[in-house]
Amino acid sequence: MATTMSTSMQGKAMTTEERLAQEPILRLDTRTIVGSLLLAVAFSATMQITERIDQIWTGGMAVPLGHTFAQVWWPVTVIYFGLTGALIVANFNPILAVLSATHPLAWSFFFLNMAETVPLAFMFRWYLRTRGPLTFVPFIVIVAIGDFLANLVQAFALSMGVLQLPLLGFPSVIALFIWQWGMAVIIGGTIGWYVYKAFSRSGVLG
Repeated sequence: MATTMSTSMQGKAMTTEERLAQEPILRLDTRTIVGSLLLAVAFSATMQITERIDQIWTGGMAVPLGHTFAQVWWPVTVIYFGLTGALIVANFNPILAVLSATHPLAWSFFFLNMAETVPLAFMFRWYLRTRGPLTFVPFIVIVAIGDFLANLVQAFALSMGVLQLPLLGFPSVIALFIWQWGMAVIIGGTIGWYVYKAFSRSGVLG
């Protein structure tokens, strides 16, 4: 019976994403590094626009479009390139943001980005290793958890800690970040799913 089950599992063809999830989470091969950099450039090009709009829209208090369009590029990067992709895509854009002064809090993007991309890498890896191919609902749930973690860091460590916003303004901060999180999950997550599926069908990253 055990032999039959083992043979059945071995005979089941894994998707590219499942196969990559079996590899070490931190990979330093050329394909991983170059692929991560290409997606980081695409993400950064998007952020050069959204960060400036966010600055005008919220006065630097939040980055709703930044969070939203991050979900377009971050999931696909960590799914295909693991922790290596998470670290590269999280830190490439902040360097450009600091140099081009797209946002007054650009220096904090290093930490805020990694607060989401690193957990995303581990969560997607776990799902692909234990549950099989991704479907829409699990994808959105993982994105929601990841962006929630980034919002926690932004709301407490940055807004309340570094910026020392008054306690009386805390409800407003929470409302702002709930709005930001909702946009990221509903709009960004949905777009990110279709971007991921496009890459999955094309096989270009596998």
